[in-house]
Amino acid sequence: MGSFATVFVSEGRGGVVLKQIQDPCKDAMAMLMKEHDDLLTLNSVCGGSSQFFQLPRAHGSYTDYYSFAQEVGIQRTEDMGLPPHALYVMQRIWPVSHWLATSIRDFFLPQPFRDQPPPQLLARLYLGNGTSRQGSRFVNTENFPLSADRIERLGLPADKIAAGMGQMLASINFKAGRDGRDIEFVLCGHPENPLSKVPFYECIDFNQMRPHGGSAIVIVSSMVSNDPYYPRPWSPQWQAFADAYLATAAEANESPLAHDVLQKVQSHYSYAKFAPGGKERGG
Repeated sequence: MGSFATVFVSEGRGGVVLKQIQDPCKDAMAMLMKEHDDLLTLNSVCGGSSQFFQLPRAHGSYTDYYSFAQEVGIQRTEDMGLPPHALYVMQRIWPVSHWLATSIRDFFLPQPFRDQPPPQLLARLYLGNGTSRQGSRFVNTENFPLSADRIERLGLPADKIAAGMGQMLASINFKAGRDGRDIEFVLCGHPENPLSKVPFYECIDFNQMRPHGGSAIVIVSSMVSNDPYYPRPWSPQWQAFADAYLATAAEANESPLAHDVLQKVQSHYSYAKFAPGGKERGG
């Protein structure tokens, strides 16, 4: 559950979920419909097997729950009990595989968790954090943070993950014309075979994206205000990220804008690194 919408699993339709607004006001409905339409656009111009990070598929939007229930044939006796708010149907994002969740539990969770079954979780890929913060008593087992050192300890390909982020972000920026604000990069389960041991990577959460209008400043603002998914210019994965970002931008004939974006990102973090009280270095 987030502040904007709640995601429900549709019983008997395990491959899809319903994303429904919490507040039935017109602004929230418009935002939800926009996210659905943006996801359709992204799949048409940014999706495909060539992408390291995949996109969930959108399967239709509805102005209220009853329209959805009528179209898919849900009887009133089988009603899910949802409020009559706008929603859209999307592909389910599955938790990471059991074997990978077991490794995350054994390597990174406090001792009390190690005597329990591995949690069902998504893992946020925080290459912008070089190392994990130790000593925290709070553990989010639903959206578990994987810093660069944790990613490498799990044997996951940090450079390929960084390149995949650069490829997807550039596709969103230069093929879809969106700023990519607040998008997320996660490690999850395979949508067609949730029991597969092969790690699967998805880019999700598009409700805050906006057109950038060709402005490098708008794109950079979205990048640096996001959670620390992207590697920082001093990190070992930066070059892989930057190379993939520029290569994908070149496919869209947007190389000058892409170079400007990366230069501004480097300038931002150079300032953050040396400014009084700067906390970027070291994640």
